[in-house]
Amino acid sequence: MGILRPEPTSTAEWQSLVAEAEVKTGYMFDVGIESYLVITLDRYTTENNLGSSIIALDFLKNVSNSASKQSSASLRDVGDQCLLLSGLFPERAIRKNVPLNYFIGIGQQAYLALTDLRLKHQFDPELFEQLSAHFVGLMDLLHAMRSLKSNSS
Repeated sequence: MGILRPEPTSTAEWQSLVAEAEVKTGYMFDVGIESYLVITLDRYTTENNLGSSIIALDFLKNVSNSASKQSSASLRDVGDQCLLLSGLFPERAIRKNVPLNYFIGIGQQAYLALTDLRLKHQFDPELFEQLSAHFVGLMDLLHAMRSLKSNSS
């Protein structure tokens, strides 16, 4: 009788891709950033509306009221979408004639807005400060993941 080997979860697959991309790029992010990235990738795997809204309007609407729980979650979504669009789907920006710096700037600012001390009960300010500071490195990591995935196919 053969050994039963369960299929890895989507989270495990994302974790493996992140680890491979870190080796390829030379980036070594801490566990908190890696975990956040894996969870974000897994979360957006099932969402079809990535980049369907006007990100700058979502950012502006929610940054002025970032102390509310809903606005904070929306800002997190803005940062996540900017990261995924710039890292995994840069061709969408090119098609829309939007420079990647647009996504980088708004994404960094959205994450930075979540470091407000009034939000400590909702979000880890240190994590979001790191996400903002390492945004470009994370974007590079996502670019590397694209090439790893396409090379293995």
